[in-house]
Amino acid sequence: MATNPTWKKLERWAGTMLGGARHWANSGEAVDAEGPLFTAQCKLVRELSLGNLTTLATQAEAEGRARGKIGVVVAKQSGRRGGKRTPAIFVLHEDAWRDLHGRIATTEE
Repeated sequence: MATNPTWKKLERWAGTMLGGARHWANSGEAVDAEGPLFTAQCKLVRELSLGNLTTLATQAEAEGRARGKIGVVVAKQSGRRGGKRTPAIFVLHEDAWRDLHGRIATTEE
């Protein structure tokens, strides 16, 4: 078993990007990384449907709100051939976006 799997690297990187750190896997925490303003749920996946991403964003938003922070999903595609680097994406639930930017109209057009 690898001592530093790629998903751990992603969680550590996300913690750094958020100005914080990765949570230990056995800490019992519902988030993978956390900084002063954000909590993150990190996913290293080959594929992730929009439905599943929406569910993750909803969970991340609730976890962030429970901690008085903004919840975000950090997703990165794994298993790319040819050694091409894939960027991570940061996904916010619309309620988290509103929290981040203050009061924004809540009605859909």
